[in-house]
Amino acid sequence: MRRLLLFGCLLLALLLVACGGGGGGSGEKVTPPPVNAELAAAGKEYFNKYACSTCHSMAGQAGIGPALNGIYGKKVQLEDGSSVVRDDAYLRESILQPDAKIVKGYPKGSMTNVIMPFMPELQKPEVLDALVEYIKSTT
Repeated sequence: MRRLLLFGCLLLALLLVACGGGGGGSGEKVTPPPVNAELAAAGKEYFNKYACSTCHSMAGQAGIGPALNGIYGKKVQLEDGSSVVRDDAYLRESILQPDAKIVKGYPKGSMTNVIMPFMPELQKPEVLDALVEYIKSTT
């Protein structure tokens, strides 16, 4: 009976590991929700209008800031050694408070000075939503 119980526990543990169970999860990738194409198109216009492309590429090459294409839902390491999944909340915070979480390897303060003139516009929900949707659409 004891062997049967031990075998059952081992089998359950193997199933949990194989299926990603156990509640821990790596949290490395979040499946993006469906993209609103119209909102993403508006976001692309805002991306260009507010000179985001001056520092951020949508073609994969890093610049003054990290490339933004394909980042949604992926984990990134920050300067302080922690990591975060780049989801809606992270993207919004990074746009509105650019120095809150700095991606490892990038300078603090560079984005704040560049976007300050645009901050009143960037704080508008329709602009912020569109920019986030545009970044999502590249994933």
